[in-house]
Amino acid sequence: MAILGQIRKKSIFLIIVIGMALFAFVISGVFTSNGGFSANKPIGEVNGEEIDYEMFNMMVEQAQSVYGLNTINAVNLAWNQGLKNQALVQELEKLGIDAGKDQLEQIISSDQSLVMNPLFQNEIGLFDFNKFSSYISQLKFSNPTMYNQWRLQEQNIISLAKQKIYFDLIKSSVTYTNVESNIQYHLENDKVNIEYLRIPYDVIPDSTLQIKDSEISSYLKKNRDLYEKRESKEIEYLYIPDVASDLDENNIRTDLELLRDGFSQLNQVTNSIEDIKGFKDVKDYSEYIEIYSDVSWDSIYKTKQEISSDFSDILFGLRKGEVFGPYKDGNTFKISRMIEKKREGKLNKVLIADIVKEIIPSNESSNTNYRAASQAEFDGNNDLPLNNSNTALFIDSFESFEKFDSGLPSYTNSRQVIKWLHEDQTKVGDVKRFTLNEGYLVAKAINFNKKSLPSIDEVRDEVSQILLTDKKYNFFLKKHNSNNDIESLSNDYDIDIERASAVTQYDPILVGAGAEPYIIGSAFSLNIEQTSNILKGNSGIFLIRLISKDTAEDISLGAAISNSLGDREIERISTLIPEVLESKAEIIDNRSFYY
Repeated sequence: MAILGQIRKKSIFLIIVIGMALFAFVISGVFTSNGGFSANKPIGEVNGEEIDYEMFNMMVEQAQSVYGLNTINAVNLAWNQGLKNQALVQELEKLGIDAGKDQLEQIISSDQSLVMNPLFQNEIGLFDFNKFSSYISQLKFSNPTMYNQWRLQEQNIISLAKQKIYFDLIKSSVTYTNVESNIQYHLENDKVNIEYLRIPYDVIPDSTLQIKDSEISSYLKKNRDLYEKRESKEIEYLYIPDVASDLDENNIRTDLELLRDGFSQLNQVTNSIEDIKGFKDVKDYSEYIEIYSDVSWDSIYKTKQEISSDFSDILFGLRKGEVFGPYKDGNTFKISRMIEKKREGKLNKVLIADIVKEIIPSNESSNTNYRAASQAEFDGNNDLPLNNSNTALFIDSFESFEKFDSGLPSYTNSRQVIKWLHEDQTKVGDVKRFTLNEGYLVAKAINFNKKSLPSIDEVRDEVSQILLTDKKYNFFLKKHNSNNDIESLSNDYDIDIERASAVTQYDPILVGAGAEPYIIGSAFSLNIEQTSNILKGNSGIFLIRLISKDTAEDISLGAAISNSLGDREIERISTLIPEVLESKAEIIDNRSFYY
């Protein structure tokens, strides 16, 4: 089926509700043959169905507008929500689930912002579906921008209607029998009081046991899903900031001193030397600021707390006409002059005039920085270290696992580096120089890694601890020959026997030990005063003795309890289904070509 037809027929993405939270729907004709969306720029595919770029980009713009997100975060939001929804929509189509006008009108009429809007009410103040329909049709000509926004909202409501039918079907099939409800009731309400001995694993020194590399390798292969590394691409990079040098700062400070005290300059018109008064002496300070300052004159009176400077005490204490500076304030140098002081209510306020010079690199410094970046690029292309010509610069590295990684940590505008790294023509050994917001970054592709298990050295500590836990438990069993005398073992290891009261299987927490579901579950299988065998827990080796068991009285479990349990299960399934469908989908991601 043609892409355009797919877009018109299906709800491609969950759309972000905007503005008045108004929904449009199928009667507007957006997804009929005259919908008009362009489909020549697919940004990706889900199970072979192409996603239109222009439509997707409208969603991204809405995400930016509504949530104030930057471009990358907005793209990720639209994409992640969209994948789940599209996989679900495809499942609905396979099942033949569709929504009619009745379902749509039901959802529309449940939105209070619409129901209470006088535009859509009849003579007796009730919501009139036909009035809303007419309003949508008129928008197509009266306000095309809002109409196009509502075209996106239409997808949302169609999708919501279909999903409601789908999950209603699921809900009708999820039931809890009285037997299941009774089991859950006792899991939550049966309680035990126990004594337990917890012997931490570290009482057995690590040195008494040996972990072989072959054991670590075997464990990795058995647990491949947990440890397998995704495909990735690695770079090393060098950053050369394009910032002012110490000499630049000294020159800026000197220039401000001249502006403060006065200076002489050549008048190009008269070809004569003229004297320019200093900021401390001029009468028209506002005009002086407009001529010589990088920041315009601010005529607002401020309290001391409102003066955002490390020198606020000094500035607030200046006498009228007194000048302070040059001084460094953030990324600027300033000279400040006290203009006026006044009392406003109970507050003392001052009017201060500033001449501000931004600390930016001179042309000479920028040229030097550019040459350093170019030299690093040259060195990299000739198999030399990127910092071969300037060892004071630090070489860092980054491993990218996704084509759509937002960039390198701490470097704005570095998304372009990731795009280059994942381009088909980029090969290992390639070097490229990038211009970032405040400097240059020179990157070299050093490794393209296929999906693989980590090396033994990478996971040695982590896996060794897991294997040591198993070995320590077996070592303990062998040493004590299944002895379950809790008192004697307590004496042997000088560890107190502890008590836990009113513990349930539904919340299997032992104070001081954390979550121990296997240990708590074992307690419920014991008889009164019976001691367990030696048990392997999460936080140590356990022996438990059952002191008492409080079995909740059987009650007649009504429909309300079964329904409550069913609702809990439906909520879990409703969250799980879109994630499962997405995980099984074949996805082609072309976002990196566009963003």
